[in-house]
Amino acid sequence: MPLLYAFKHVTRSWKLFLALFVGIVLASAFFAGIEIKANVTARMALDQELSQVYADYQISQYDLNSTRLAALRDKVLEVEGVSGAEIISRSYLGSLTLISENATTEYFSAMVSSIDDDSRVYDGWLNKPSEGIGENETYVLEGSSLGSKVKVGDVVAINFSIMGEVSSVSLELKVKGVATLSDEAYAIASGYGQWIGPIFDRSQGYSKLVSKSDLLLVSWSRTMARISDVLSRMYFAQPTVLVYLDREALISPWDIQTSLNNLETVKKSVENTVATELGFNVNILDNLQQRLQLFLFTSMIIRFNFTLVSLPIFFMAWYMGTTVSDVSFNLRRREIGLLSTKGFSRSQILRIFLTETFLIGIIGGLVGVLLGFLLNPIFTQFSADYAFSLHVISPYTIVFTTAFGVIIALLSTFSSARRASQLPTVDALREYIPVDTTKAYRKRLTWLALILGAYKIGVFAAGINMSQVLSRVMFASGNFIITLLAGIWTAIDFGLNYIGPLLFFWGFTKLFIQGSIEFQALVTRAARFLGDLGALATKNVRRNPARAAAIAFLIALIVGYSFQVTGQLASEHDFAVRQIYQQVGSDISVTVTFADNATQTLGVIMANVSNSVENATIETSFSGRTPSGMGMTLKAVEPDSWLKTAYYEGGWFSGSDVIVAFNLLKTKSNTIILERSVARQYSLDVGGYIGIGYGSAGGTRNFEIVGLFGPDQGNDQIGLFTGSYWSYVSDAIWEEARNYTSSSSRILIRLKDGVNGTKIADTIREIGEPNISYVQSFAEQWEQSQSNVMTMGSLDVQRLGIVFAVLAASVGTALVSTVSLKERSREAAIMSVKGLSYKQLLVMFLAENMAIVVFSLVLGAVVGIITLNGNLVALDTMNTGLIRHNMVFPLDTTLMLVSCVGLILASTIVPVVIMARSYVTNLERMVRLR
Repeated sequence: MPLLYAFKHVTRSWKLFLALFVGIVLASAFFAGIEIKANVTARMALDQELSQVYADYQISQYDLNSTRLAALRDKVLEVEGVSGAEIISRSYLGSLTLISENATTEYFSAMVSSIDDDSRVYDGWLNKPSEGIGENETYVLEGSSLGSKVKVGDVVAINFSIMGEVSSVSLELKVKGVATLSDEAYAIASGYGQWIGPIFDRSQGYSKLVSKSDLLLVSWSRTMARISDVLSRMYFAQPTVLVYLDREALISPWDIQTSLNNLETVKKSVENTVATELGFNVNILDNLQQRLQLFLFTSMIIRFNFTLVSLPIFFMAWYMGTTVSDVSFNLRRREIGLLSTKGFSRSQILRIFLTETFLIGIIGGLVGVLLGFLLNPIFTQFSADYAFSLHVISPYTIVFTTAFGVIIALLSTFSSARRASQLPTVDALREYIPVDTTKAYRKRLTWLALILGAYKIGVFAAGINMSQVLSRVMFASGNFIITLLAGIWTAIDFGLNYIGPLLFFWGFTKLFIQGSIEFQALVTRAARFLGDLGALATKNVRRNPARAAAIAFLIALIVGYSFQVTGQLASEHDFAVRQIYQQVGSDISVTVTFADNATQTLGVIMANVSNSVENATIETSFSGRTPSGMGMTLKAVEPDSWLKTAYYEGGWFSGSDVIVAFNLLKTKSNTIILERSVARQYSLDVGGYIGIGYGSAGGTRNFEIVGLFGPDQGNDQIGLFTGSYWSYVSDAIWEEARNYTSSSSRILIRLKDGVNGTKIADTIREIGEPNISYVQSFAEQWEQSQSNVMTMGSLDVQRLGIVFAVLAASVGTALVSTVSLKERSREAAIMSVKGLSYKQLLVMFLAENMAIVVFSLVLGAVVGIITLNGNLVALDTMNTGLIRHNMVFPLDTTLMLVSCVGLILASTIVPVVIMARSYVTNLERMVRLR
């Protein structure tokens, strides 16, 4: 009976349920989108992880000759799930002889790598020999130091021997050409990282090597196999069978446990095939299993992070649903009274309402799944590989999203439905019900929420890191009670970092909008310029304070959240860009091997890239000693060129203007921009003098302090010790100290606008200048920093969360306004009959809503900015680096916030315009137009 009645009522009064349905659809769509994003991010993270594994299995047997190795390779290829296998051996030899065509000889060391005819090294070889590498032939690696020395036709003489053994084999290899290998091919040939890991790990300082190690490629079957058979104990050249699996068939990113089982099955099949067919056992090193096992944990972290950053959006969906339900059930009071008069019990009425909600939850959840699927290109960063792919929506996603829709619907409506079902029949038939006085204990909870929230907002506004302050109290007090209380408050303060603004908004709106007449009086004064219409408008605010407080809370919360999150993302982006610039030093930095030759190296670089360079300078670091004998770092620069080339921020320098300080370095001898921690240690300031020595025979020189450099840590213990940063001197000081101290140099290059930094960095690497150690580029480092799929995925979820939260708040505001106006249709009709025009009705309704909305927008924006600033300051209190967070709102962020505010205002104005127009009949409008 409740199900049949609920279904009939939903279909008959669909307009009343549209508000809740839209909210459930939006929340479910975002939930499905989060699942899709988690699946895609997990897939991308897995692809990124597996791309670093170049050989899936490694089989090494010390007692197998070349014939048995070939048989082992062939048998492994027969196993289902194996897509390829090859034999490879490598040995690093320290005494090779290069005999050139003019009979000159040169000794060198290199790795000799023997590869199979079907080796995957050939897959990355741009100039692959037509029939592979011939007998006693070799190819050298392009880009290596040996590759620049040898010519086709040169001979490399090798003597293979075993220490302590008489037997040895001599071999002469004829150079046939140069091999241009991809990173993967080079990793397989050289055994870099045991065939696991990228060649250039830019995550470690984001640097890129200039050249690869010397490598000689030879044929396994034609050249190295016979030598391996003769020298069967040549462990340093132990042959290995590399096995490649059919990853597409065996590994599914959506089911890692099954993938692990598949890999284990293939591994057992290989072991069994070798044992039964060849009669010996093998030891298999599995490079995939551990990666996939770790990925199980990684995928759970991804989902946890995505869910954590989505909690505010889910909370807003629930609160919006609760607010809409309160309004909807209030509009159905007459229906509740009629059901009561027909004999329905309170429990039956409650079951009818919950059944209606259950139906809405199921339908809304399913529609949310469909909407999430249609919007998956947005969640997957418009990736063509995953757009509209059914793989991104698993059966679990459909079930969980539908269940989520039902749960949100029931949680949103249960309290309102229960309260509505308990409504007496007489009250249900009344037009308006007086607002019940708030119970005393609830008012105390509201005050507690406001006090806790206001405390946290005050902490944010003051820029205090309370966890840091409380930790000092705990360690310094020595009193058990104080330590215990400080520990408890630390936990409370940590929780308030997340819910403090929410408590503040809730307590403020409850006490000062719903529970106080002061706000209503303020609205009355604000609407006074409207005359009688303004007075009439404020009556509805006074009549429905709970509803006004709910709308104010919802709008203020979403606006505050939008300012906080968008500002945080923009500030973190700005921080990351500036941090990379500070690490590189400019657009490009080139570290040189010998500091004495830095000037010549700069000349070689400029001869190749001068058309793309704005400015360049040399920065030399060398060691010095403080008066107490502690080590310190000095950086010698040419002031004019350094200021035009290097990346720096004015906040790093104090005591005098940075331009003035560097000009004094140039024009005045024996001057220094002293590291701030050294100055604090010796109580020095600008204008003072400090004696600095360098080397055991360099003596001590007195320097006049013309500026200070380094972060200002105040009275903190951090930064009191030298060595964290450096002091600046002119390059003339370096000329005097170069013979007495160790040093290192790097060349800083600032590019012209629009020049591709990655291409210029690669050009510098390809010059072949031996004094260049490695090259760093801002463009490369920034690209690398954006490649972490977990970090970027979490940021994407927060950005999308703002969009969905604003949509949910806007829809909620619009629907609450619509239902509220529909509730007053009789009142509006009477006003219209008494002579109020469409324009007057519109002004009155707008006055009722806009006061609450504008006040909420301002409140949310102010609290959001205060919270953002507090979070950024708290981050910097534990940051000992040069780069500090700036609160920035770039154009895209500003447009995003303006759009959010505009959408919320539109959600208030548009329903009023539509509903007010519907109250005026066509006949009345025609009469008034005449």
